[in-house]
Amino acid sequence: MNKIAFIFILLLCHLIAASQKPSPSYVEIIKTFCANYETSEDYYNYTSFAKKKDGWYVTQSNKIQSDKILDEKLFYSYQQNKYLDLSDFYRKPSETDIDKQLEKYLNYGGSTSDWYGFERITYYGYNGWYEDMIKDFGDRQDLSDTMHDGLGRSYINLARSYLWYQSGGMYQGHDTLRRKLERLEYPTKQRIEKIRSAIDVAIAHFTQVKTLNSSYKTIVGNASLKVFNEYMHGYDQMKMCSNEVLAKEYLEKASLDQKYILQAKNYLNSCEQNAILFSYGDNDTYQLWYVQEKFNFRKDIIVINNSLLGLPIYIDMLKRKQTLIFSVTDSFLNNPSNDIVYFDENKKVADTTDVISLMKFLDLIYSNKYSSTTNEGLSYATYPYCHASLLIPDADFTPATLGKQIEIRFSLNKQYYFNNDLAMFDIIANNINKHPIYFTSLYGNPFEKNLMQKGIVYKLVSDDINLPLQRTIETKGLEKFINEIYTPVLSNDSIISFDGDNAFFGLYYTILNYYLQKSDTANLKPWLSKLNAACPRIYSTQINIARNLAYYLLEAGESNKALIIVSQYAQWLNDAYTHPNSLSGFYSKEKYLEELTKTRNYLISKNLFSPKIDHLLKE
Repeated sequence: MNKIAFIFILLLCHLIAASQKPSPSYVEIIKTFCANYETSEDYYNYTSFAKKKDGWYVTQSNKIQSDKILDEKLFYSYQQNKYLDLSDFYRKPSETDIDKQLEKYLNYGGSTSDWYGFERITYYGYNGWYEDMIKDFGDRQDLSDTMHDGLGRSYINLARSYLWYQSGGMYQGHDTLRRKLERLEYPTKQRIEKIRSAIDVAIAHFTQVKTLNSSYKTIVGNASLKVFNEYMHGYDQMKMCSNEVLAKEYLEKASLDQKYILQAKNYLNSCEQNAILFSYGDNDTYQLWYVQEKFNFRKDIIVINNSLLGLPIYIDMLKRKQTLIFSVTDSFLNNPSNDIVYFDENKKVADTTDVISLMKFLDLIYSNKYSSTTNEGLSYATYPYCHASLLIPDADFTPATLGKQIEIRFSLNKQYYFNNDLAMFDIIANNINKHPIYFTSLYGNPFEKNLMQKGIVYKLVSDDINLPLQRTIETKGLEKFINEIYTPVLSNDSIISFDGDNAFFGLYYTILNYYLQKSDTANLKPWLSKLNAACPRIYSTQINIARNLAYYLLEAGESNKALIIVSQYAQWLNDAYTHPNSLSGFYSKEKYLEELTKTRNYLISKNLFSPKIDHLLKE
């Protein structure tokens, strides 16, 4: 072999090796960018990332202008297999703590679904990513489970592009059927056929994920639950399209594991008759709708998804059912500037100590009484009040208390409210006299001090739940619920039930904490035994919520199982810190070490130690 040919072969091998170099992960891209550059961040101009065919991009977008791209630069080139110099466009970083920057993007600035998208989907994070995915991979055979997942999500976004663009972005092609619908406009038959076709292909891809890898983990759970959710997504979309026939077809095709059915019944059985239950995610919504419609179970309860309230067409659907009273007008829903309303302090109108009734608050928003104008000339509604009040029926809905109301006060503690927040206020203010109000989550709830846990949900009550008597009433009610109504639903080797795990431990923690605060070990220990009997083993998917159990076990003097849980949690924490992913989240080095040290010090106070923690702290 001559020298030139040898050099050519070496060069070819080098190019092949370079072309096979794996793409940097989302976490690696953020780390590298933040180690070298800094951007000016505000609500109008924010930094994000995009994974395209030729590499990773850094983008600047405007939140007010529907996330319009202001600028984008190629940061990592697949062709060159290297990061590109962006020093002409971004200044050097003043913040040297990369972990803080990672927290901003992974834990605060972005959503879990975005992080998941960057992990699992070949192209992601820009307008039209799903079209590129379908074009390049839609007809390919022998795809991996991850590729089927990415294509399934691509077709779901394609379906939504024929509707109200729930996922953001805008279609820029020539298909007139994909012109963005007006806020209260219903799709034509032609559009619905396109939507149905895309959803059906998405379901086929998620079914392939299940076939290839039944234990494949997604944000909602394992692959079988993801398939169910997509059938129910079809049901939900067809309901909003006002096509009951197709909605029923998707419902009939959906199949749900018995454990998830039991969990849905746990939610519904936590509520009293004729309740309104606000849910927040897929698993605390789709499973409940399914059980109600498929088995005619607890249809007296109105399950309303808080996230969907951000779509005017969903509110319109609820209004057309005429089961609830609304104050909001179609003209308000039709105006895009009403997607957000802002607090604007106005001393001429109100003092910050003033309290406005919730109904009057809604009236001044809907009438645009205190409007303001953005730099772009857009008008939007504002409110000058920091506190609001609401009349709530006293105690439970019984003949003895019927008609009696008590005023509660709560803080309007946000600088702005989205239209789904306003819709929730509207429903509560107009319907609380006829329908008890419940929530599946406490997170970010303005009524938190007036929410009493009832089963695995939270009821809006007139009493301050922080009072000792109310805590006692709450705890005794939960004990009765566990003993007489509740069926535990827990993850194991074959099924993942995030909602079931969270509900189970949340129920017991409330009871255990009550007795621990009262130093009542006589009642604490039996409830710990009851928990251990129902959940004798802690699985890896449960450890983040189950870790608090170690605290109660140690306080009750039961150290053996507590130390096993502590060791499991320490390993989980280490994995989340060293190999962060969208399902476990991200821990900075500071928080990771802080959590390990805090746990070790607590063990020392109990004359105990964990070899696992000591080993990790020495690394």
